Amino acid sequence: MLRWRLAVGAIGLGALLAACNDAPPSPYIPTTPQPTPLQLAPQTLVLRTDQMTAYVRTQDSTVDAGTLADQENDQSLVATLQKEGIQVGARVSFSDPNQGGPPTPFATVISQVIIFRDAGGATAFVNDETKRRSVPPQGGTLSPLNGLPLGGADSIVGLAADTPAQSTDQPPSRALFALIRRGNIVAELLGGGPTSTATDANFTNLVTLQEQQLTSKPS
Repeated sequence: MLRWRLAVGAIGLGALLAACNDAPPSPYIPTTPQPTPLQLAPQTLVLRTDQMTAYVRTQDSTVDAGTLADQENDQSLVATLQKEGIQVGARVSFSDPNQGGPPTPFATVISQVIIFRDAGGATAFVNDETKRRSVPPQGGTLSPLNGLPLGGADSIVGLAADTPAQSTDQPPSRALFALIRRGNIVAELLGGGPTSTATDANFTNLVTLQEQQLTSKPS
């Protein structure tokens, strides 16, 4: 399995939620009582359930330096992330409901957004994270995923990992990954599923939705 923090097997933090509330959360949360300016909440920048109507939301959790280091099994990462100015993050996961209807393009979709103190720290994180994710899966291949839309973001990195079928009754699998930065905010997006449906075009649609979330915040 590809050694990405967002890979399916690495997800297991926080309570699992089957769905979100009908009303979307407020895009701002106060960090201290008024009149201190309000801080943008990362939970409002991940993919929303109304954007992923064919899927079931299975996870909704907060992200910080400690949780990211735990998932990498590298506690030295805490100091690195703190130096880069990590503030707060959020992650949501979506899965194919597998209820007999047409399958979704991806078996699993994961959207993670992290807010940093400034754009310099976010850029440093993107550089480090790209190196961490640039490891091919065991027995498979890793290649750049070119042609992803930039939208209103400052930068985007795409990777695609292909793994042969592990048995005669399983199809080859594909995992696509995008690392998107806008200012001091970084989004990581992963979609994994059978090669036949986990295509560049289907993933590009998800990237467009994620970029819409990032650019919906006030400048």
